[in-house]
Amino acid sequence: MRHVIVRWIFGVVGLLLLTGCARPTPSPPAIPEEEQPPPVTLSIPFNVSPVEQPVIGRPPSLYLNPSSVSLAVGEDTTVQVWADGVGGVNTLFLAVSFDPLLIQVVDANPAIEGIQAAPGDLMPLVLENRVEGGRLVYQAAVPPDVAARDAGVVVSLSVRAIAPGTTSLRMEQVAAQDGAGNPVSVTPLADGVVTITGPVASPTAETLPPAPQPTVPATPAPSGTGGIYYIVEPGENLFRVGLKFGTTAQAIAAANNLADPRQIQAGTMVLVPVPAPGGGYGYYVRPGDTVYSIARRFGMTLEELVSLNNIGPDFTIHPGTILKVVPRR
Repeated sequence: MRHVIVRWIFGVVGLLLLTGCARPTPSPPAIPEEEQPPPVTLSIPFNVSPVEQPVIGRPPSLYLNPSSVSLAVGEDTTVQVWADGVGGVNTLFLAVSFDPLLIQVVDANPAIEGIQAAPGDLMPLVLENRVEGGRLVYQAAVPPDVAARDAGVVVSLSVRAIAPGTTSLRMEQVAAQDGAGNPVSVTPLADGVVTITGPVASPTAETLPPAPQPTVPATPAPSGTGGIYYIVEPGENLFRVGLKFGTTAQAIAAANNLADPRQIQAGTMVLVPVPAPGGGYGYYVRPGDTVYSIARRFGMTLEELVSLNNIGPDFTIHPGTILKVVPRR
């Protein structure tokens, strides 16, 4: 027992000696605060632009501006057909329908035969532009040396309200091609609506235009086979009239019993021996003509001429159109 205690005492003493003799770990010398390097910080640039996403092109489409209008009988307004996303379109065909008993398209260019709408600024090359009854047919293209635009006005319609009611402006047919002739899908977004209010104009004596006072050209006798009555304009001769209607000066002279086809005066009405639209006889409307003067010239009643040609209650007619007539003089 004594040996155990002695050994324990010597172990404790040895441990104490080893601990006291161990060298302390030296601490690094203190560096003055002003000599310490500045702290390192990580800066995150907050103004870095996000990765640009690819832009998805707008699908080719058509729409009307304005899409809805309200008019009183006799008022005019303009409705534009706009195109969007058509940068890849080279040729565009469009047909717009409406009720011709409620609205009429006002001719944009009276100097050209027939009724036309006003071309827009999108496609400068107009291939087709005509109004037939209640339908506008329009086709335009981009010339090869002109860059195609992505958006713009295709065509503008100036419409006049002629009777109360509601009619749609419906884009019933749309077709398009790119520069290589491949079809391009163009979507008409919505139809337009025209609402007309007001009383229906009645054909009373007060609303009729006054009858022209100058001498009315004599009406050539009907030939029995039909034809188109035409009043010779200043500077024209039968040769030019024949070119306009696809016949010859000699044929016109024969139909009108003229001895010399070279002798014709401006203001003379001649019967051109070509088929009239719808058969029978037609009359080529010239500037200054009215429904009243035409009916009087051929011995017809006003109601008969209006009914035969589906003329609106405001009695609007356009130069260059051919009206059906029944000669009785």
